[in-house]
Amino acid sequence: MKNIKMKVLTSLFTAFFCIANVNTGWAKSADNAIKGFIDNIADGLKSAVDRLGDNLAAIQDYLDNYHWKGLIQDEATSGAVTLKHLQLNGHSKAVVARPGERIQGTVLCDLDSKQCASLSLYRVVLGIKGKGAQTTIGNELGIIASESLENFVLIAPSEPGIYQIRYRLVESFAKKAALEAWVDENGHEPSAATTIGIVLVK
Repeated sequence: MKNIKMKVLTSLFTAFFCIANVNTGWAKSADNAIKGFIDNIADGLKSAVDRLGDNLAAIQDYLDNYHWKGLIQDEATSGAVTLKHLQLNGHSKAVVARPGERIQGTVLCDLDSKQCASLSLYRVVLGIKGKGAQTTIGNELGIIASESLENFVLIAPSEPGIYQIRYRLVESFAKKAALEAWVDENGHEPSAATTIGIVLVK
């Protein structure tokens, strides 16, 4: 039974690795591929997670110590910003949470001033794929852009499942407008290349 659980979770997280490391041009097809993959193994994944029981501490310990951890990128770059070393509730890259739970996060945000307009205010919008934007970090003028450790809060989706945390860099003085820019003019969310972590809602 343990081997079955490990194989299912290994396959899932390997798929996340694949989408996290494709370039923007392949993001849409990668998203379609991961959707198909999740649809195909949904029942098996649910069974495996259910067999882990309802002990969130045990599930989190499993995620923390399993060898897939090296598959999810430690940093992701999009335009002028690089996000590094994501922590979620004190855990690297992945967290298990209850529906609607507050997730405390930290991430190293490196905004390259050489790629920024001096007097523009830049915001890094954080959100969950398929669920929308939630907050902004790294809110700085281009002229003083640098590396900073950012604290933030995400709210876990209300339905059980596995969700990708993504981000988008936008120029906006207003937080509301920045959050609305989560979906671009073509109706697309941030690409798979910006996936920096996952939330497993149990």
